[in-house]
Amino acid sequence: MSPREMGFRIRQVAQKTIWKRQVDRDVSPAIPEPDWTSMPDLSALIVPPGVVEGSPELAAALIAEAESTLRHEWHFFDLDGLREDPIDWHYDPTMQKRAPRAFGPGIDHRDESVVGSIKVIWEKNRHHHLTVLTAAYTITGDERFAAEAADQLLDWVEQNPYLIGVNWSHPLELAIRLITWVTCERHLRGSAHYDRVFGPQSPIWPSIYLQQLFIEKTYSRGSSANNHLIGEMAGLYIAASAWPIYDRSRHWRDLAQGVLEKEIVRQTFPSGLNREMAFSYHLFTLEFFLLALLEAQRAGQNFSKDYRDRLTKMLKAIPPLVDVGGNLPRYGDGDEGRAVQVQPGDVSRVGWLYRVGHVLLGCNVPLTDESRLPAALLGIDTADGDQGTVEPPQGSTAFEDAGVFVLASRRSTPGEVFVLADAGPHGFLSIAAHAHADALSFTLSVGGQPVLIDPGTYAYHTQQEWRNYFRGTTAHNTLTVDGLDQSTHTGAFIWTQQAKTRVETWEPTPGCGSLTASHDGYRRIGVMHHRTLTLDDRRLTIEDHLTGEGRHEIALNFHAAPGCLIDQNADSSLTIHCGPVQVHLTLPDALQPRLVNGAEDAGWVSPRFGVKVPTWSIIAGGICECPVTLLTVLEINHEG
Repeated sequence: MSPREMGFRIRQVAQKTIWKRQVDRDVSPAIPEPDWTSMPDLSALIVPPGVVEGSPELAAALIAEAESTLRHEWHFFDLDGLREDPIDWHYDPTMQKRAPRAFGPGIDHRDESVVGSIKVIWEKNRHHHLTVLTAAYTITGDERFAAEAADQLLDWVEQNPYLIGVNWSHPLELAIRLITWVTCERHLRGSAHYDRVFGPQSPIWPSIYLQQLFIEKTYSRGSSANNHLIGEMAGLYIAASAWPIYDRSRHWRDLAQGVLEKEIVRQTFPSGLNREMAFSYHLFTLEFFLLALLEAQRAGQNFSKDYRDRLTKMLKAIPPLVDVGGNLPRYGDGDEGRAVQVQPGDVSRVGWLYRVGHVLLGCNVPLTDESRLPAALLGIDTADGDQGTVEPPQGSTAFEDAGVFVLASRRSTPGEVFVLADAGPHGFLSIAAHAHADALSFTLSVGGQPVLIDPGTYAYHTQQEWRNYFRGTTAHNTLTVDGLDQSTHTGAFIWTQQAKTRVETWEPTPGCGSLTASHDGYRRIGVMHHRTLTLDDRRLTIEDHLTGEGRHEIALNFHAAPGCLIDQNADSSLTIHCGPVQVHLTLPDALQPRLVNGAEDAGWVSPRFGVKVPTWSIIAGGICECPVTLLTVLEINHEG
């Protein structure tokens, strides 16, 4: 921690002390009178209820989710329709734990014995389900949806007075909530319930002011200034621009825009990928940056050319990393975090990102009819038609500054072989909060069918042993030495020793490709790991070379997608069966394979945050004298 950051942390403690005294004395901050004449006229952007255009199937699914929300059923993480009636905004229904209604910044939200799962509490307090309700009102004109959204918004304000409870403990949560409230306010214009929740006399406006003030005082700095800072500033910018009715609104907008302009360059590689080395957070930050730009244009403002250019690169970085089946990368942490929800929760948001990027930036990205609905619900005019045909990705490609490499043959065809390899930095900033110990790992899909997969994330603050497993080296398709992680961690989000990776050669060829890279994560035990991945049409060769001295326990890890089956053959080779795909795996003679499924040390995948399911893993282990070279060959067959 730098001296500058230490100073900031000290000032934060002092600020919390002041706030705590004010709460104890029941002293409320002065809230200026809003200047309602400053509210911008955005009537041209408001879609009248019942006339929004888009996919009928997507609209029906969104309305069905809104109907479920009327019944107070939750649809995030592993809740799958769990009902909570009445809603307690401080309660975790999964662990049946109620966080204390005490001074919020003083609550240890990382302690599950105090708050339960803070991720569950925070997720429902981001109010994405309310934008589903108000979107359903916009689509149908049915006042039931508007009434429920208004009731819950007013109930939240009553249950969450200033600085009381865990919903006043982290500025990112307030920022996302403000973005959803801006969206709800626009959808509800014209509703019979608008005035009671967003009229001048509503109690929501003092809360809106105080949440912006809280973000200004607590936004992330130093080692924690990662995606959180982007989200905090996007929320502040959007709220201050949509509702410029307070004496500090212009200051908030200018502060937020200045930070966003800086962070889009600081946190994004020149190639366009996010520096956290977690693809879920690439999408998360992309949403914030896009929504801020959208709000700027509505307010008659704009962001710099550098901002727009980097945002364009973020959008264009996505298609080359998507296989022919539409599967997105899963490297690094992912918790399904989003800035706003205007479509069913189980639908990929890449479509609306493409559509909004096309309208705002002129990006030549793939567009679908389904993306019209969420774009229209964000106030985007989708009547201009689609652009011309976008050429599908071809051949192998690389984001060399991020260390993300695609080795592909028969690209963008039904017989595509798609290998995504990680040879980049461990993570972002000194703590690399959302990184995984996955240097030189890879994933494999064939014809859009996942075969060898990234494990996902599963948990953050709870179940520490599973947090450690899913971000550990053993859970990834790479090599371990002496059972150790390549990088070492302390707590849920701090990496104290980070493996450094170096790319030695990258040779993309038509229909094939070869990557050689190394990492020093095992230097502490005197070993360096070098790996060469070579794809030649339907043959993937993996050559692992370990330099150093001494005898070490070596393990090669391969994790199959859920639903795949594995046969162990008489010659000790294995065959992985995934639907129409068969992969014949020949392992080094020095290693003996072990098949595990749902075991303590392997055999798990997390398809979404909070969910884990068993799957087949191959752990090929043995004692080797270094230096040693290990050769693995995968022969790929795709029926038809």
